[in-house]
This record gives sequence, structure tokens and C-alpha cells, in this order.
Amino acid sequence: MSAISPTLLVDLTAALREAGRSDLVERLMASTQPAVLTSTEAASLLGVASANTVKNWLEGGHFPGAFQTPGGHWRFPREEVEAVMMRMEDLRGRNRQVDLMPVGGDEESIHPPLP
Repeated sequence: MSAISPTLLVDLTAALREAGRSDLVERLMASTQPAVLTSTEAASLLGVASANTVKNWLEGGHFPGAFQTPGGHWRFPREEVEAVMMRMEDLRGRNRQVDLMPVGGDEESIHPPLP
């Protein structure tokens, strides 16, 4: 199988998820990509311009399974990068719908009922 560009992979997986075919997303991801990504690969998959952005997110605790190679380079578990990607997609969708309620929040915690 030839390599799929990270941008095409993001678009394809989003379309498959939207079509309710998460089973195909899992098979596609397992067959086309390594289990561990470099910071540059993670940045590309996440759609951010810089590997430094991913490293900043690492410092913020978004990739608890990340590790450094003996040469000092960071590696990121693909499943953690995909989880962050899915959260980003969810937030983008919520922003498009103007649904800015925090994940796990409820309307009463945001706007308590008036007495």
C-alpha cells in the first residue's frame, strides 16, 4: 500500500467517522501508520504548523505516553495523538454549532436557574 499524506488521512478519517464507519477508520489507521510518531508527524496529523506546538501540548499533559529516544527525540503514541485530534474535531464541530458548553457540563452548571 502506498503512503497516504497526513492531510488526506485526516480528511478521510473525518469523512469515515461522519459516515459512522469508525470500524474502517481503525483498520485504515492500523494498516497505514506506525504506532509511534515523531513530533513533526504528530504536528502534521493534528494540523498544526510546528512540532514545537506538539511539544508545548506535551508539557501541558496531553500526551502522557510520550517518551524520549536515547538521542533525545520525542515520540508520541499514535492513539494519544488521534485522541487529541478527535477532541479537536469535536470542539470544531461544537464551535460550528455555537455549542460552547464545556465537555461534561450541563446547562444548570453554566446558568443556574433563577429563583
